[in-house]
Parts: sequence; structure tokens; C-alpha cells
Amino acid sequence: MDLLNLFQYPIMADNTVTKMTPVGAFFNELLLFSGQYALFYILMNFTYDRLNYFANLGHTVLLLILFLQTSILVKFGKKPTYRFLGSLIAPLCYSIFEMREGLNFLLNTGHIFFWVFSIITGLLQAFEIKASTQKLKLVLEFLVTNINVITFVFIYFFFDLKLTFSKQLAAGVISESQYLEYLEVYNIKDGLLLFLDDPAHIYILLGGLILSLSLSIGRMRIIQLKDKINEMFGKYVDKGIRDKIMGVEGGESERKKIAILFSDIRSFTTISEHHTPDEITKMLNYYFSQWDESVTKYRGVIDKYIGDAIMVLFGVQDSSNACGCATACAIDMLKKMDSMKTEMKRLNLPVIENIGIGINFGSVIIGDIGSKQRKNYTVIGDNVNIASRLESLCKTYRIPLIISEITHSRLSTPLKSHFNLLGETELKGKSDKLKIFGLKVHY
Repeated sequence: MDLLNLFQYPIMADNTVTKMTPVGAFFNELLLFSGQYALFYILMNFTYDRLNYFANLGHTVLLLILFLQTSILVKFGKKPTYRFLGSLIAPLCYSIFEMREGLNFLLNTGHIFFWVFSIITGLLQAFEIKASTQKLKLVLEFLVTNINVITFVFIYFFFDLKLTFSKQLAAGVISESQYLEYLEVYNIKDGLLLFLDDPAHIYILLGGLILSLSLSIGRMRIIQLKDKINEMFGKYVDKGIRDKIMGVEGGESERKKIAILFSDIRSFTTISEHHTPDEITKMLNYYFSQWDESVTKYRGVIDKYIGDAIMVLFGVQDSSNACGCATACAIDMLKKMDSMKTEMKRLNLPVIENIGIGINFGSVIIGDIGSKQRKNYTVIGDNVNIASRLESLCKTYRIPLIISEITHSRLSTPLKSHFNLLGETELKGKSDKLKIFGLKVHY
């Protein structure tokens, strides 16, 4: 298996957000988030004891607990409360298990700092999940990254201290009780002074500080770049589609029943011929911003802009009221037309006289369409074509909004009252006639 594919789906990659495989998510959690203290402690002891490490039941249990905690946080750790409480699973279980050695174990420096680092990192990560601003997110990421490096340096310090006293115990210089006492937390100052007597240790501390700052700055820049990519990408595609593409919710193709809305501007070619490109661009930007407001209000997803046309999807997440939302959005947009015309005149922009809207409901395929080098996350299917052709019929019937029979049948009674049956029509490429309904407003 390609190592890259072990950690992420090959679709794209996130933060922006990389959608990880279960194995990748497990190791991501273990190495970058909750497991550093226990992992470093296990690795330090393993380098000293080698395979005899597993002869110590407490160490073996700690390894199993670490795997359990990591698995739980992978599944539930996206919620702040679960993130904090889940980070305490390993120290809590390990403390309960090791209490069989006596209460003196609870005063062990390594054990006390196991709790300290777990509580601090758990809180910071929980706050980072809830962070509402990029500035706060960056500060928290800076602190978390620095604490991770400090964790490694501390474990090195504690392990070196433990080896020093172990040698004195083996040589008969100190007793078993003295050995345990020297490792208790209230003797940490003496232990630190002993540690700093070695110039190499001072070098390690300074190197750890520089590494910590370098990693923190790097992580902060990654977050800034991620947010900038998300922000910029979100301007070119709907944010819901962006998240699908980037793998937050998964980008696999699927078949769904949704409502599709098509709309375009009447006589746009004539308007374009009588105005400059800059005026047309500003007018379209204003016009589409009005669409964006209405689409957001009624929980739709803008799939694409096609020149002066717009294609909107409703019910991508929940199709139970897709037709109602699509129709209400269209009516909301039509109600804004008079105020939009007034504003366009005030801004000295080309004025849109009328628009046409077609809505259809049915099964479509949603997914990545295109070549290996360039893709478009969109919808395809016959029901998409029907929505487009219903929009074109608005010119024939001189009505701003036409919907299909199935769309009409799924509307609430108040919304149905806004429409009249126009009759049956043959659409291009369709052998069966289709009943259509038009809004009770004419041009």
C-alpha cells in the first residue's frame, strides 16, 4: 500500500482538510494529539528494557490503555467535552492500575506530570475546537505544539533521572526507599539541578526550545494557509461543495433525490452589447450576491454559475423539504427584483428587467466529474436537464417561474396556491409529456 494512501484518501487533501483512512486517523491522533506523553514514556522505557518491557505488567497495560484512548478520541474527539475527558482516559486507568503498588506511586514525578500534561493538552485542544477566530486558533496551536515538545524534553529528563538513581540503587549507594523518594515530585528541584550539571543536557533543552518554536511557527503557517485556501476556494464554489471536494464529508459519488433550480437573465445578450465588460461584471456580481443571500436563507447549495445563469441544488443533505425550499427561494428572489432594479440604477449598472426560473425534483448522480487533471464536483442526470428546459419555457409562457408536476406535488398547500396548471408539454429529448405549473405572475 502507498504510504500516502494509508493516511488519506487520494481524492485531495485538507487541512485544507484531508479525509483520513481509519488507520491514518489513528496514527494522526496518536502521534500529533493526545498520546505524546504516554507514547514517549513507553518508547523511553522500551529503549532501556527492550523486550523485557513487556515483563512489567504496568507498562503493558499502559500501552493497551493508550491504544484504547486513541481509538475513542478518533471517533468522538471532535467534540470539545469528549476531547478533554477522552484525554484523561490513559492517566486515569494507569493510576487506578498502579495504585496496587501503594499511594507513594501517586507522588511519583512521572505520574504527576502525566496528569498535568494530559489536562493541559486536553483543555487546549478542546478550546481549539471551539475557537471562533483564527487569531485564537493560532495562539492555541502555538501552545499545544510547544507543550508537545516540552513533553518530550520532560520525559527525557525524568528518564535520565530515573537511570541515574537506578545505577546508584544497583551499586548500593542508596536504598529502595530513597530511590522512590528521589523520584517523588517534591524532589524535582534537586533532580533538575542534577540534570543541568551535564552541559549536554543544557544543549538538549536549548535545542528543544528552538525546535519547539520552529514547529509552532510552522503549524501556525499551515493553519493560515489552510484557512486562506478554504476561504479562496469557497469563493469559487459553494462552501458545502468545497467541503465535499476537500474530503470533510467524503467526496464519493452517490445517487440522491434533490430539487434542481435553474435561472438565467432575460435578454442578457442585448444587455451585454450595450455595456462595457466592467459594467456587466459588476452587475452580475451584484445580481449573484442577491441569489447567494436567498440560497443561503433556504439552505440551498450553489452548484455553478454559467455565464448569466445559475444552478442551485436543494436537499443535498436532507431532501424532505427540498421542493419547498427551492420554490420559496425562487419566490424570494423574484420579490427582490424591484428593489434590485432600483439599486442597479443607483449604481449606474445595467438593469435586469426579468429572469426565468425552472425547478424540478428527482434522482441525480452527485460526484466528481472530469479528467484526472481537472474535475468538477456537480450533479448529472435527466432531472437536471428537465430543470434547465423548464427554465427555457419561461420565455414561451412569459412567466418568471415554472415547476414540474412532481415538484408541485411536494409543496405545502400555501405554496401550491401560488401556481396554476399550465398543461402538458413535450420537452426536448423526452417522449412523455410533462405537466407543468406556473407562478401566478406574468411579465
